[in-house]
Parts: sequence; structure tokens; C-alpha cells
Amino acid sequence: MNIEHGESTIIAKENIIHITLKGAFNEYGAVDVSKKTMEIIRNLNQKRFMLLVNLLNLDGATPEAFNISNEFNEWLNSQNMVAKAIVITSQAIKAIDQQWVPSKVVQNVEYFDSEDDALRWLKKQF
Repeated sequence: MNIEHGESTIIAKENIIHITLKGAFNEYGAVDVSKKTMEIIRNLNQKRFMLLVNLLNLDGATPEAFNISNEFNEWLNSQNMVAKAIVITSQAIKAIDQQWVPSKVVQNVEYFDSEDDALRWLKKQF
């Protein structure tokens, strides 16, 4: 039985896709987030977009979930993403994410403590 761990909300508002993650994620939860986000991006029909990822309530993830995240980010690198803003205050989760998701290195990505700051930065990128 595949049981998803972690809660997610994914909403597209104009050219910004808002992703909020809560709890602890396993690979099934990560696959769910990836698939839902990929569907939204595909529906943009090659239009440029940005991501706002809120990880303030993320408790962590399994190594398998980080592997799924890296695969998703590899795919994302071939899309028309302009920028990604990640909202996170946990330095431990940020460090693990940076180590386990090396595909982000080529992205225009910045980290923020608040969504307001992240949105301001994103709007300057487009």
C-alpha cells in the first residue's frame, strides 16, 4: 500500500505557481506534489512562469522524497521557469535540500524568511 505523507497545496496565480508543503514527506507525497505541479506547468503551454515554494511548515523528508525532488527539478530545468523563491527558516532543512537536490544549482533561485519578501523578489524577475 502506498501511503502519502505530507500535505501540499499547489495554486497557480497568473504566472506564479504557489506551492506550500506541510509535515514530513515520503516518496509518495513527493511524487504527488511533482505530478500536480507538472500538470499545471504543462497547462501553461510553454509560457514563462515562476515558483513560490513555502517550506515554513515542512518538518522534513525521506531520502527518497529528496530524490524525487531532484528528478522534478531536473525536469523543471527544461521548462520556461524564470525564477524560484523558496521560503524557509530551518537552516537544517535548507542545507539538506541544497545537498540532495543538486539540479537546483542552475536555477535562478533565492531563499527568503517570508512570503512577502519572496513575492517582491519574484515580481522583479519577470
